[in-house]
Parts: sequence; structure tokens; C-alpha cells
Amino acid sequence: MNSQNVQESRYVSADKEWKPLPFEGVFIKTLYKFKEGGSTVLIKMEPNSSFPLHDHPADEEVYVIEGECRVGKYPLVKGDYLFTSQHTIHAPFTREGCILLARTTEALKFIQPSEK
Repeated sequence: MNSQNVQESRYVSADKEWKPLPFEGVFIKTLYKFKEGGSTVLIKMEPNSSFPLHDHPADEEVYVIEGECRVGKYPLVKGDYLFTSQHTIHAPFTREGCILLARTTEALKFIQPSEK
């Protein structure tokens, strides 16, 4: 095996702080970044918060660690898993709050509302 192709392990402590995103009541802990621009993250959403409408250039996986949320047409609760294929557009929302593990290999594309 060529040692130049071997990737080092990545350790993230449970003590890593939540970083606020520019969306009211939404926080993130980045666990791993892919060279294509995506990442594996923990997302914490406070009650009655939402994540902006976005598209996925790559498939996405979401696992609910705590709480509940709605992702597209799917109501998710603790322990639920959701796989969405690339080019799925959605805006997750939670009434009670949640913590999600999310993974996608390419960066999200946020959809700006059209101006009237």
C-alpha cells in the first residue's frame, strides 16, 4: 500500500464547542471535511428553528440523535435515519429542537428566495 494514499485518522473530542450558523437557533460541530467540499457534521437546532432551503449536489444521510424534525415530507424522531439522493431540495424544521448527524460529500447549495 502506498503510504501517500493513506489518510490519517481524525479525532474530534466531545468537548468541541458548537458554532452558531448564520441561521437563528442553528449550531454546528464539524466532524470531518471531504475534499469535494462536503462534510460530516452534528447540527443542533433549537425549538422552532429551521435550516434554509438548499439543494444537494451529492447524496445526503441524516440520523436523528435527539429530538424531532421534519425534512421534506419526512417527520423524523430520535433514532430515525434518512437517505436523500442528490438534487433533493428541502429546508429542515423542528418544533421541539433536535440534534442531527448529517453527511454529504459535496457542499450544499443554498437557494435564495427570488425578489419580487
